[in-house]
Amino acid sequence: MQVKDLGLATPYFEQQLVEDHRKDGYWIEALDIDKDGKPDLIGYGLGEGEVGWYENPGWERTPIAKLEGPVGMHYADVNGNGLLDVIICYQYGKTMIDCDPDGGKIIWMENPGNKTEEWKHHYIGRATAMHRLKVGHFTQNERLEVLALPIVGKPQAVHSDVPVLLFTQPEDVYSAEQWEGTIIDDSYFHVIHGVTVKNFESKSGMKLDSVLLATQEGITWLYYDSDERKWQKVPIGAGELGEESKTGFKGSGDVDTGKIGSDSFAYIAAVEPFHGNTIAVYCKQTDNELTKITWKRVVLDVYGDPNQLGEGPAHFVVCADFDGDGDDEFLVALRGPVPWQGVVYYKAIDVKNGVFVKWHVSSASAARIAVADYDGDGRLDFATIGYSVNGYYTADDSQISVYYNRFAEALRGNVK
Repeated sequence: MQVKDLGLATPYFEQQLVEDHRKDGYWIEALDIDKDGKPDLIGYGLGEGEVGWYENPGWERTPIAKLEGPVGMHYADVNGNGLLDVIICYQYGKTMIDCDPDGGKIIWMENPGNKTEEWKHHYIGRATAMHRLKVGHFTQNERLEVLALPIVGKPQAVHSDVPVLLFTQPEDVYSAEQWEGTIIDDSYFHVIHGVTVKNFESKSGMKLDSVLLATQEGITWLYYDSDERKWQKVPIGAGELGEESKTGFKGSGDVDTGKIGSDSFAYIAAVEPFHGNTIAVYCKQTDNELTKITWKRVVLDVYGDPNQLGEGPAHFVVCADFDGDGDDEFLVALRGPVPWQGVVYYKAIDVKNGVFVKWHVSSASAARIAVADYDGDGRLDFATIGYSVNGYYTADDSQISVYYNRFAEALRGNVK
């Protein structure tokens, strides 16, 4: 069956180049920094370590920090002044193999809300090889918590046990030397690469944040059971297992959940394994409580063969409703090389059986994707940054671009 026979509009996104010929590229995030109602961008790489604020709509760049090897970040209003602060980890080391045993520092950078004042740094804690972090309310709703996820446990040991930590916001965020930290788990997970946050309501009605993790173990739902007062791990799927003999990696590399109608966990999209070449979806085989669902894994695409490092081109996946029909599509970031480069858009046709159609909607190297309505027209757009990290993969031209959604309006009959 051809796509045109399904009555689907062809997705089209208009590219605006924000910055090209970057010396590095890794992270991009959308957030409203100056509280003007427009989502801005934060972008940076590990090599130069220059964290930049790109202000919407002109995308003028303002440096806000220079850090040694910054990796993952998230954001929240830490000091309660109404401005979103940046929580970021840095001092990663050269690679996951040569990670800095004294690094992995986590700080929150205080947002001054303007271009002239300095972003002050406040220490939270550390863990060797800190790679991903998420801010939320994971065990309670009174104080912010930072879920800290290193990629490996120690240097020269890629498959070592990885500690998962939780840091809790102190009463006084200015006087505290660091945030109180606890270890959630230190023996189950290995090679933690991807994480997405979802809100979960317990049997008692308490709503807390939880996460899906993409690791060597595959996809795991990690949540705090407020009724039992303990952390729970629910395996979703084992991920990609057939490439380990060639690449040294198995499991999953990145993950997100897609909404169909009223079901916010209708399917799970994944990049597999670590820095993998396989795109898979997990489809429900039972309709039950979230903790009791069984999932069927369906491979949608395999992009090229692993390179000499055992890595493929896929790096990130994100679900969102781009065409405005109430159902989530998902985007996959391909870092390269050509032809496996850019962003691929997937739409569910028969989600129960894992049937999706796809379009290649951009061609520049993409390490990550930041989804937001950048031009305020009510349609979701996306932005990317090219992947350029020494020791892994370096794009020919690492650039930051915004891609404006120019097709969803046609589905609502508003285009003349």
